[in-house]
Parts: sequence; C-alpha cells; structure tokens
Amino acid sequence: MLVGASFAQSWDSYSSNGSTSEYSEASSAPKSNAGKISQVEKKWFIGENMVTQEAVEAALKTNSEAASDLSTSKVFYYPALVIATAGGAAVGYGVVAWIKGDSDLGMPLTLGGVGACGLAFLLGYVSGNYFDSAVEIYNKNLDSQTSLQVKFGVIPQGGIGLAFAF
Repeated sequence: MLVGASFAQSWDSYSSNGSTSEYSEASSAPKSNAGKISQVEKKWFIGENMVTQEAVEAALKTNSEAASDLSTSKVFYYPALVIATAGGAAVGYGVVAWIKGDSDLGMPLTLGGVGACGLAFLLGYVSGNYFDSAVEIYNKNLDSQTSLQVKFGVIPQGGIGLAFAF
C-alpha cells in the first residue's frame, strides 16, 4: 500500500548524479545534532565541527532536559553581568575618590564594589556549572539513543508511514 512512498525524507532531499541517486547529507538533520558537544581551549565543537556558542545553545535547546539547565544557567548569568558591571564601576569610582582624599566615600564604594564583584563571580560560577550540566545531559542522551529508530509519520502523499532510521 505504501510502496514507493517516502519513508524518512521527501524526494527533494535526494540529489541526482547522472543515472544514480544518492542522499544529500547537506539536507539531512541539522549539524547541531551531529555529535557530542565538547570544548577545547575555549573553542566549541559539535562532533568534529568547530561551532559558535550560539550553535551550542541551539543544540542544547533540542533536548528538553538540557534546555532546562541552559535556561537556569542564563538566569544566573545575566544578573552576574549586571552586578559585575556595577561592582567594577563602584571599585573604579571608589579608588579614584579614595586617592583624591575622600575616604568617607571612597572606602565604602571600593569595598562594596569588591563585594559586588565577588557575588558576580559566584553567580558566574553557578551559571557555568548549570551550562556544563546541560552539555553533559545532551551528550548522555546522544549515547542512550539506539542505532535503530522507528517512528510513525505523515507522508507527502497523504496517510501515515513507518519511518526507519539506522
């Protein structure tokens, strides 16, 4: 009944080379899902491909558990940036005020700025831990997928087809 119907891809994803047809890998799944995420010397890799941080985040969003940790990471990251900026400004202004001889304003601003920067570093550390956890969850879920996947899907000719992925 479904003979000749497309199974996992439509016929548009096949390229023709003369008399033979072969599957075009460029039109297959997004490269963000191609392999494990790793970081080497502050450069991100997905599989063998070097990618940007945004591509890593896009890949993490494809897994609901990893996306949850990624969003928690950002909850800590953005306040850390704001607090670090305010703390750095307070340290700078406080040191200048202290040098000019206004110790009533300089010392509290400097110490408050140092404390704010310390809090920002702590929040940044927690954010990094959540991001690392998201990467670990993503990589573990890649390992848990079996080599044979069977799914039901709608086919372009209408109806339901059985899709096999090896």
